[in-house]
Amino acid sequence: MSKAFKRNIITGFLWSFLGQSGYLIIGLLANIILARLLSPYEFGQVGIVMFFIVLAKVLTESGLSGALIRNNEATEIDFSTVFVFNLGVSLTLMLLLISFSGSIADFYNDSELKHILIVTSSILFINALQITQNARLVKNLEFKKKALYEFIAIFFAAVIGIALAYYNAGVWSIVIMQIATSLFLTVLLWIFEGPVKTIYFSKTSFQKLYKFGVNTTLSSLLNTGFDNLYQLILGKYFAISQTGFFYQGKKLQEVPVKIIKSTTLGVVFSSLSKLQDDSGQFQTYYRRIVTLFTIAVGLICLLVYFYAHNIILLLYGEKWLEAVFYMQVLIIASYFYMQEMFNRIIFKVFDRTEKILYLEIIKKSIQSISILIGVLLKSIEILLYGFLVTSIISFFINYYESRRVQNNFSWYEVILVIKVAFISLGTALIGFLIDNLFGLENYQSFYLFPVLILIFLLTIRVFEISNLEKDLTAVLKIIKSGQ
Repeated sequence: MSKAFKRNIITGFLWSFLGQSGYLIIGLLANIILARLLSPYEFGQVGIVMFFIVLAKVLTESGLSGALIRNNEATEIDFSTVFVFNLGVSLTLMLLLISFSGSIADFYNDSELKHILIVTSSILFINALQITQNARLVKNLEFKKKALYEFIAIFFAAVIGIALAYYNAGVWSIVIMQIATSLFLTVLLWIFEGPVKTIYFSKTSFQKLYKFGVNTTLSSLLNTGFDNLYQLILGKYFAISQTGFFYQGKKLQEVPVKIIKSTTLGVVFSSLSKLQDDSGQFQTYYRRIVTLFTIAVGLICLLVYFYAHNIILLLYGEKWLEAVFYMQVLIIASYFYMQEMFNRIIFKVFDRTEKILYLEIIKKSIQSISILIGVLLKSIEILLYGFLVTSIISFFINYYESRRVQNNFSWYEVILVIKVAFISLGTALIGFLIDNLFGLENYQSFYLFPVLILIFLLTIRVFEISNLEKDLTAVLKIIKSGQ
């Protein structure tokens, strides 16, 4: 491992973290202002529409960008093939959504959904124009550029969305903001990174990339579809406003999780792909990283769960308090989901992506049962708790299979995840007890913030889960020395 490569990993991680943090913070601030100006019903409308858009985006990308990143010998023909394929699929899906927009609107007895879906479908075509440029930036560890482009795009789109909401544009302020974000980012990428150098579709190239892409695509399709399916179910069998509460609870819960996921997984996958032939270094690097980030995710989930009520009240106001329940259940599920994502890095690095699809099918089969029971009993609680249980079971199954791929089974990570989960839960319970004992009201509970962190970190040290200073030093040493 060259010094330049090691340096690129460090700087790539830092810029990825800063870029994604900035992007999500700007998006969050815009969302907070929009939530103050708009109603849960309008966000519910967007939540329903975004189910179809997000699902179509997975099909458009088709996992081929991941194949480009992994392939150390990817050619311009490979990039061109992915571009042409993505463009064709995006146009096809866009036309399909437009065709079925009327039927979807009738299903929810809301005629405005038709127009919202037709306009929002343009995001698919716009995104197809930027996928290969993004893949090239990640492949070359140019996270600084990527972060800058994304920050500029979301900033100006947020300004437009807020201005429209202020002048009573209603749900269209959210729609236009999302379209503008994709459009600005695409324009920036085409100006500064340039268009695809060759417009050509190679059947040979596609078949080579397809093996990697098809499994990750179908897996992402299942995962994305089921995760967003709750928005459709809540809107149809309960109320569109409940979809709005779910949408906002999920939006807030995703902020810290997305920062960790996007900054860690992208950099780790890109760097580990280059270490796939050195099993010893791979194991050392992976294990240290997992330890540190399991602790980080555990602490973040603890704080989000404990302060969910205060966060909703402070950011969105009393009319959004029903979103607290969604936010708390989803953040616990996210803890196990993040561990699952780490395990999937192994499948991708060692080109065993068929395992991802296989495991996703098992996960969704289990999840379908909880969804069916929740709908039949008309219970939102069963729907959400079923999602949580599915996430926990899925982590254990994914862990077992990922270790089979490496022929290196160990209970280390399972024990680590369980210990950190119990420490997070115990710290939260102590916090609630102190809160009730002293009768803290609303924002007064923020005084407990340093206390919760201290209890959590001390418990981590006492139970010898990690010496954070030594582990962090070791990870940096691995990157610097390659040992």
